[in-house]
Amino acid sequence: MDWIGKNIDRYKIVGELGAGGMAVVYRAIDTLLDRSVAIKVIRTEEASQEKFIRRFMREAKTLANLSHSNIVKVLDYGEYEGAPYLVMEYITGGALKASLGKPMPYAQAAALLAPVARALHYAHQQRIVHRDVKPENILINDSGQPMLSDFGIIKLMDVEESHGLTGTGRVVGTPAYMSPEQIRGREVDGRSDIYSLGVVFFEMLTGRKPYNAATPIELSMQHLHAPIPKAKQFVRDLPAEAEQIIVKAMAKSPEDRYQTMLAFAQDLEKLSGTSERTTSERRAVKENGTKGQKRKRSLLPAFLAAFLLIALGVATVLFGENIAGFSGEDPTTIPTETKSLASASLEPAATTPALPSPTATESLPTPTPTVFEFKTFTPSPLPEVFIQPQNVNQLIEVKRRDRVSVIKMDWVENGNWLIDAGSNVVFFLNPQTAEIEQRVNLPGDIPLSMGVASSSGKVYVLVNAGVRVIDMQTFKVTDTFPAPGGTMSVAASPNGKYLALGISDSKVQILNASNGAVLQTIRSAYGGWSVAFSPDSNLVAGGTSQGMSMWETATGLWLPTSGGEGSIIRSLAFSNDGTMLAGGSNGVIFVWDVANGTLRFQQSGNFGDVHSLDFSPDDSLLVSGSEDGGIYLWNTTNGSLARTLTAHTSPVFGVCFSPDGKYLASGANEGSIRIWGFP
Repeated sequence: MDWIGKNIDRYKIVGELGAGGMAVVYRAIDTLLDRSVAIKVIRTEEASQEKFIRRFMREAKTLANLSHSNIVKVLDYGEYEGAPYLVMEYITGGALKASLGKPMPYAQAAALLAPVARALHYAHQQRIVHRDVKPENILINDSGQPMLSDFGIIKLMDVEESHGLTGTGRVVGTPAYMSPEQIRGREVDGRSDIYSLGVVFFEMLTGRKPYNAATPIELSMQHLHAPIPKAKQFVRDLPAEAEQIIVKAMAKSPEDRYQTMLAFAQDLEKLSGTSERTTSERRAVKENGTKGQKRKRSLLPAFLAAFLLIALGVATVLFGENIAGFSGEDPTTIPTETKSLASASLEPAATTPALPSPTATESLPTPTPTVFEFKTFTPSPLPEVFIQPQNVNQLIEVKRRDRVSVIKMDWVENGNWLIDAGSNVVFFLNPQTAEIEQRVNLPGDIPLSMGVASSSGKVYVLVNAGVRVIDMQTFKVTDTFPAPGGTMSVAASPNGKYLALGISDSKVQILNASNGAVLQTIRSAYGGWSVAFSPDSNLVAGGTSQGMSMWETATGLWLPTSGGEGSIIRSLAFSNDGTMLAGGSNGVIFVWDVANGTLRFQQSGNFGDVHSLDFSPDDSLLVSGSEDGGIYLWNTTNGSLARTLTAHTSPVFGVCFSPDGKYLASGANEGSIRIWGFP
């Protein structure tokens, strides 16, 4: 039945969103409230039978009573021309499925899936099993938060209530994600959803499903009998905790799995460094402040706020960690109700410095209220021969280092080191010989990101336990700064004063680089995949799921930009003269003009995610390292591709020019670092 153009009560059907074997979903307009909704029409031969309609109405009423911040809300239900339908929230951000197909960082995956586990735990408490947990049924809303949808094939857990309405022996679900007991047609409980969510977690971490087969029957047999594949086979640096979660969730026998979805959620939160906080708790934090902190702006009348602006404590009021926003912020950013979940960092290894107690929030110095002025910078003198667009075709591999893990890389003038943050270790390589001359062990730590401040001789390595601080004189970890759960990237300002943290929970934090104190929190679109400082340290940029955002470091003032909206920016780099900012997404390179925030150029290709970017010292070239193993050199004058280097056989996680521009280094997941130069 085609419902497009029809009016069902107060809902006008305007288009089809999708169709499956059991239902068709339409977009409609609620003419009473003037809002978009989704209407799911159950498509079944039983729809005309009175018993089925009674069952549907009973289940729909139960679904409409579900109220959880991570469950798509059922707003209404009914019957039209013999077909039952549900009216639900209209979620515009797409489904988790669109983000799969490549490995996702484990902390990001765990942080994204934990609210889904919490939502399923809530449903299980209401005696409801979802029975079709899969990436297509995990939607992402405009704030980047996961929303569990499609309870259309659920079974009420109250056996007496549902007896005669939903019998056993009927296999309902999606074979790629079904539990063994569901495949056998047995009665299921919440532990079946645990298995399915474990399969989803495996796919998020590895970019592939645990089992693949030509037919649904063969696939089902693998779920029943094949051993659980090791995720670490596909992601070498995956921590043991992530592997243990998969094994426990995907056990063949329900008795060997997590016994509650709550326990599953708690392990995901521990892995990601987040902890669950309910919507009401977040609202209480917003209104009342956390212990020992006050939301001064929201509690003061306007005249008192104006008075405080000239008081001695103005900096704290304007730039404190809990301030609701900034006068110049992006009007499309996420409200404060979506602030980060409470931190629950993993315990650091005993051989590295313990996390200090949270440091009191400091303030940045009160800035002079002036209109932002863009400044250019004079690059250092370059040697007679250096890498330029006109000679890139002459580049060859001149040095190589094998059997080293590569996650992040940088080449710094301070000591002329090529620094590589790998699995559990940071290497300092001599670029002339490619030999490892210094190493700093990080027992139990897997680096997620790295920032280097040559001016202060510090290397900042983001791990699950926080930010490890390495002194480049002693080559020792001298400190560890706390980092909120969901922190995915770190950058050090060139002047050595600040750190920036990109956090998946919609914010960027500016820290004091000497003690880790939070100077201010800037609200952002959902992301945290990358952060970068401008050469003069006056600007900070963040890569989000909605493009790039840029702010003044001292004030948090949002600077309007255009181009790249809707793209996930996983890597960022400012040019050495500060005039350009490059961003890398999935198959796209963006280069913005910093002075006016407009897009200079963008280039697309089949190279996959861009993991690393760097400008040549004279800014004539931009190099990118990508998922396909390619090293791409772009002419920044016109955006054309100047050269592609294809020696690596796996994703390139690090690319950087030498400070004098004579060499280029690249590091890839196969465990090799290559240095490129002239014959």
